[in-house]
Amino acid sequence: MSKKVFFLISSLLFFSHFSFAQNQVSTNEFRLNQLKTLMDYRFVGGYYGFESMFLKSVKYTDEARQNCIVGIVIASFDVNCKGVITNIKLRNPLGYKMDDQISAFLKSTKGHWNPCQDQKYTHFEVPFMFNLKNTRTNTADAAFVYVGDNPGYACLSDAYYMKKIKAALKKKKGNKAKDFLEILIHRDPYNTEYYQLLDQSIKLTGKDKDKKNDNKKEK
Repeated sequence: MSKKVFFLISSLLFFSHFSFAQNQVSTNEFRLNQLKTLMDYRFVGGYYGFESMFLKSVKYTDEARQNCIVGIVIASFDVNCKGVITNIKLRNPLGYKMDDQISAFLKSTKGHWNPCQDQKYTHFEVPFMFNLKNTRTNTADAAFVYVGDNPGYACLSDAYYMKKIKAALKKKKGNKAKDFLEILIHRDPYNTEYYQLLDQSIKLTGKDKDKKNDNKKEK
């Protein structure tokens, strides 16, 4: 498992525990509603003003489009009560210079923040999604979605990858399932089902290694 995915699992683990008390949809709705309230208070123009500025500022890189890169980047940052942006961190990065789009956009919002009187209104966790036209994927867990032109054909859907994952798990091919799951986790890092399936694939991968070691000892 890559270090990026391991870090992402650790940082989002509380969503898995939260799902025992609430279903995933209501949890994500609550999270997005909290963000909207905070944006309406802190950003000049509110939540939708922030969205409009985001959509006008970013674009897909050619490399990302050609490789059908789709997914959610979670931006964590602070805006102090004087409107100064600091501590920009991106989780679940997409690569292909796509993450630079978000960093540049956030820095460009300087001067667009309302002052505040309480530090509890200074931290933001924003899920930005990049999607390509005609790509069937879940966009409900993102706060802001930028849709770019596809590379001339529809990119593979979430359902396609899930079918491949289940087939690989059925054949006990943990590594193959894990590779497909990393694609889906990039598309929706809030989906707890993906982490449960990833755990299954990792366990299968461990068993495969044990079998190989046993075979080596026998020889």
